[in-house]
Amino acid sequence: MAHDTNASMTRRGFMAAAGAGTVALSGCSAVQSELQGGGGEYPSEDLSYIVPFSQGGGTDTYARKIMPQVSNELGSGIAIENVPGAASLKGAAEILRSEPDGYTFGGFNPPSTPISYLVHQPDWDMTKLMPVCTYARTPYGIFANPEHNIEGLKDLVNRYQSGDLKQFAGLGRGGIVNLAAIVMKNDYGLNYNQYVAYDGAGPAIKAAVSGEVPVVATTDTAAQSAVESGDLEVVSILSSEGSSVFPKAPSPSDTGFKSIDYIGQLTRCMFLPPETPTDVRDTLAEGVKAALQTDEVQTWSEQTGNIVEYGSHERAKKALVNSINTIPDKVNMSKLRGE
Repeated sequence: MAHDTNASMTRRGFMAAAGAGTVALSGCSAVQSELQGGGGEYPSEDLSYIVPFSQGGGTDTYARKIMPQVSNELGSGIAIENVPGAASLKGAAEILRSEPDGYTFGGFNPPSTPISYLVHQPDWDMTKLMPVCTYARTPYGIFANPEHNIEGLKDLVNRYQSGDLKQFAGLGRGGIVNLAAIVMKNDYGLNYNQYVAYDGAGPAIKAAVSGEVPVVATTDTAAQSAVESGDLEVVSILSSEGSSVFPKAPSPSDTGFKSIDYIGQLTRCMFLPPETPTDVRDTLAEGVKAALQTDEVQTWSEQTGNIVEYGSHERAKKALVNSINTIPDKVNMSKLRGE
């Protein structure tokens, strides 16, 4: 499986690469010491972190686990502000329109919010946001009811082509799972007759477990308990970077299909308003990088299976731009908009 060299997944890997004596995570942080020692003034007041979703969702959960540690590293408070609405575009627009002073930043997850941007076509340019870093990724996967005895992605494609299977289940229409299903239909010949959309991962997984639908696409963490109980089986993880929850599960590229990484996982990114000074961005990025290695974040990650993985601002930019540039070439956006 391919891995981005700009990303470091675990504290152990980070420490091995950096040297155990080079990172201090207790007491006064390395980031804060550098700022004080160099006479730097940023940050000199509390910050706001915008989550473009409601409380309790995945992005909000990550923020509430990571931001306290970023606050410790920077030596300034960080208030989390949930700004849901317009399929996450309301919060994204608020990040973009904030003062470029480094005191307001936020996070969303390409390709999810870029899909909303492509569908709803707001009057602002998402690509002008300044990427800070990536902090995690969430792979999607295909999971099947065991009674169908599906043996991998090729077998699944054959079952749909033969008419043995007809329904493919996922989340709401127009979202990332629906688009992934369309891409697999076009690129892999996954010829389902009906896409069955559910309001959330819970109802979709329940439908597959009960036999209401044969197959469901959802995140690896959402399906974890159903797979561990034997109620579902992993057919494929849709990211070539794999899954820490199901490390042995193959990706499409492992099975001979072309990669669909641009739609097969969420890349969890942080962004600043346009024209924010790059030294401010770099300070925030270093704070996040150190926070991800703390015992608190690493323990939570290991216990829940939620990946934490630092990546550069270039990686975040690539995730954003690739989503916006690639998806319209793969999916009929006019049809998706109902035009």
